[in-house]
This record gives sequence, structure tokens and C-alpha cells, in this order.
Amino acid sequence: MDGEKGQVLPLALVALAIGSMVITPFISHASSSLIGSRIYGQAIAEQYSADAGVEHAIWRLTDGGLADELPSPGDNTIYQVSETVNGVAPSITVTRDMVTIASDDFESVGWSGGSGWLDAWYYEGDASIVTERSPYQGSYHLRLRRSNGYVKRAVDLSGYSSASLQFWAKTRSFERGEEARCLVSSNGADWTVVKTWINGDDDNTYYFYEIDLSSYTPSSEFWIAFQADMSGTGDQLYVDDLKVVSVFTGAALGLPSDDFESGGWSGGSSWLYGWYHEGTSQVTSSGNPYEGNYHLRMRRGNSYVDRAADLSGQSNLRLQFRAKVSSFEGSDSMECLVSSDGETWTTVQTWTSADSDNTYHFCDIDLSPYTMSSEYWVAFQSGMNNRNDYFYVDDLKITAPFVVYQIVSTVGDRTISAVVKISDTTVSILSW
Repeated sequence: MDGEKGQVLPLALVALAIGSMVITPFISHASSSLIGSRIYGQAIAEQYSADAGVEHAIWRLTDGGLADELPSPGDNTIYQVSETVNGVAPSITVTRDMVTIASDDFESVGWSGGSGWLDAWYYEGDASIVTERSPYQGSYHLRLRRSNGYVKRAVDLSGYSSASLQFWAKTRSFERGEEARCLVSSNGADWTVVKTWINGDDDNTYYFYEIDLSSYTPSSEFWIAFQADMSGTGDQLYVDDLKVVSVFTGAALGLPSDDFESGGWSGGSSWLYGWYHEGTSQVTSSGNPYEGNYHLRMRRGNSYVDRAADLSGQSNLRLQFRAKVSSFEGSDSMECLVSSDGETWTTVQTWTSADSDNTYHFCDIDLSPYTMSSEYWVAFQSGMNNRNDYFYVDDLKITAPFVVYQIVSTVGDRTISAVVKISDTTVSILSW
């Protein structure tokens, strides 16, 4: 026994050495695992919070009044959820009837800003992102000068049958022969000029432009470019708030409407012509419009208006407007009519003295029984006795049977995009 005492120390040293070799990596691994678990847990929390943000937006669209805040195709809103989810509050963007494929508002102050692009902007010559001369929104916008300012960027449009390029632009101090251009290309080699600015456009005022891209091949590398062809640094093209969007098939975007706020017969959007009118029909501010400052007013028995729109390829549409009747007596009447050819007409609603309460009412007419055409007509025809009998129309539009919304919910580094279709209160998830 005494002879073995000297062997204990070497064995203890060996055990200690082996233990240190094993324990150090184990502690390191345990530490890395804890850090990884914490990061993973944070990612999961952000995922759940972003999902909750999408659910919150759907609730607001169906029951919380958000749909009323987005009355027109293309309208969008950004809001923050007031309650936190997993300790954070999702930031939510909701856009009606279209999805944003790519965008850049240049607020990153760099060439890789925005989202949805294949790569950063390629730039050459006198091209800069600057804060001078009042950007359309935010603090920065794109500026091209002289004859060599040029930028281009690519986006994947494969799978999108309908896409549009939207942006705000202004030009300044052009002289005769100077111009700037917006171009597109499906392959990066063959380019088409889709917008040109020349001398006379250079009033230093931002205007909105929308370029329909549906006639070009929606390739997986679709290019958008801006090119300067001016003489000096004082000649400038500015671009801001640029987006490539896709319109949902069957959505209300592109359907005709008129709120009569133009004060004339050519207002509204997406009609083939202005209103044809005769008799004592008038767009006026008198008589308390339903909304805004103007509405359509008709009097006597000779008032008549009609207007046409291209509704070919559409189905299950509805004609909606606000109408009020004032001072109708006895046989006084008013009719709303529709026609697929402008010759054969169908009366879809009639007003009589029983409706004469001088109060605006919502009218919702189902057009699904009628054949849509490339020149579909809507008309109003009076059958009143004298000039003191009034009929008013305001906020007229033809709408689709459903509305589609894109919802983008962001929490930390996590962003979730969902597309939902809502018909009345029925919600269909198109993607999530």
C-alpha cells in the first residue's frame, strides 16, 4: 500500500488534464447554445408578433373601420399596434387592391435602399441621392444632371401578369433640346422609352406618373432606368417614392368613378368620355353635396346625363352612388339606366315622390345580370314637372365584388407579407 502512494499524484494530474480538456469545450458549447437559444427565441417571438400584426389588420379591415379609411384603389395606410405582443408592437402597412413588388423612397441615402429589388441601383455620371430642392416626401430623392446622369435597377416580374411602375418626378431648368427619360427593358439590352421630359415640363413641381408594364414581357430580370440628356449641372431630373406594383385581377383598380369635385363634366377617372348632358343638368355646389364641394343636380323634365366606360372582361360589378330627391310631387320621377351598347337601355332604379325627403341615401345596384362591354353606359333621366323639383347624385363609382389588401407586418428584423380578399365580411387568405 505504501508502495502505491507515489502513483496517486500522476494519476490525479492526468485526470485534471483530461477534465480541463473536456470541460472547457463543454462550457463554450453550453454558452453558444444559450446564446443561440436566446437568438432563436427572439426570432420566434418576432415571428409570432408579426403574425399577430397581420391578424390585427384583418380584424380592423372587417370590424374595426380600417376599410373605410381606404376608400379608393391604391390607398394605403401605416399604423402601429397600440398593444405589445411578446413585448413589441408590430408596425403594419395595408394597401388596397395592389401589392408592392419593389420600392425605394431613397431615405436610406444609398444605392441599396428600398426593398424587393434583385440588386442595388447601378449608377454612373452625375447621379446622386440628395436632400436639396424639396423631396416629394421624406428628406431625400434621386437627382440626375448633365448629359451623363444614369441609373438602372432590376426587379423580378415573372409571375405577374399586370404590373405598373409608379413614381413622382420633377424637372428643373431645361433648355431647348434637353430632355430626360424613363426607360424599361425585359432583358437589360433592348430598351423602350416610356416617359420623356422636355423643355416646358421643367416647372420644378412634383407630378405623379404611372407606367403600365403589362405590354412588356414580365421577365425574371426586368429593368427600370432613368437617363439625363441635359447640358449642365443646373438642369435636373428628380425622382422620389418609386414603386413597382401589381394589380389584383378583379380588384376595383381601374374601374370608373366620379365624385364631381372637378366641378365639370370631365372629372373622375377611368371613363371613356366626359358626361354627355342636356337640359338643366348641372355640376354644382348648391344643395349641400354628400361629400366635398360639388355634386350632380338635375331639374325639370328635360335633364339627362350619360357616360361610358370600358368594362369588357369584368363580371359581378356593382354601380354605387349617393342620391337624394327634393320636392317631388304626384307623377314626378327619376330613373337610373344602364346599357351595353348605348341603344338598348334598362332601368335599374326609379325614384318617386315617396323618396322625396331631401336626404342622401346610398344606392347599390347589382350589374351582374347585364352584359359587360367595351362601351358600357350609365345614365340618369328626369321625369319631373318643373324647375323646383331636384334630383342629386354624388360619389358615383362602379366597384368590384371584392376588395384585395396587402398587409405587411414588421417586428424587429422579421417582416411578414400577407394578401387577403374580403367580400362583405368573408375573408379569404390568398398568401401568408
